[in-house]
Amino acid sequence: MPENDAHKAATRLTLRSQLADLALVWPWVDSLAVEHAIPADTHYAINLCLEEALSNIIRHGYAGQPNHAITIDFTPTEENWLTFAVEDSAPHFTPAEPEDCEAAVRAASIEDVKPGGQGLPLMRRFAGTLRWEQLPKGNRLTMGFMVAASAPQAI
Repeated sequence: MPENDAHKAATRLTLRSQLADLALVWPWVDSLAVEHAIPADTHYAINLCLEEALSNIIRHGYAGQPNHAITIDFTPTEENWLTFAVEDSAPHFTPAEPEDCEAAVRAASIEDVKPGGQGLPLMRRFAGTLRWEQLPKGNRLTMGFMVAASAPQAI
């Protein structure tokens, strides 16, 4: 391995299906943010969306059963997009349509807000793209985040 690659952040993180493993995500994203100069607002959006997706997989997809694998693959593109592909082997999941999600979160007052059902609208708001795929055994959620191209700096 070339010396300059020794400090590169891993592009894959594997978790077990337990909420305690969520603590591994933020440091991993932090290392990616440093290496790829990810702006603070995008860094926040990535953490928020990953935490929501992963906690839903653990709590709902695996129904709290520990030790099932969840992988996250990070890919930067040359078009200023960062993608995170989250794969699990939980039962197939079909997300609600955006209009169904939005209707579920509208409430006349804070007292009318029901717990749950906020995750998909939240991810749709903070990620640039979301795509779900059913795998032969499981699911893949791919989230894309646009990073503004930085302007050339004057010398």
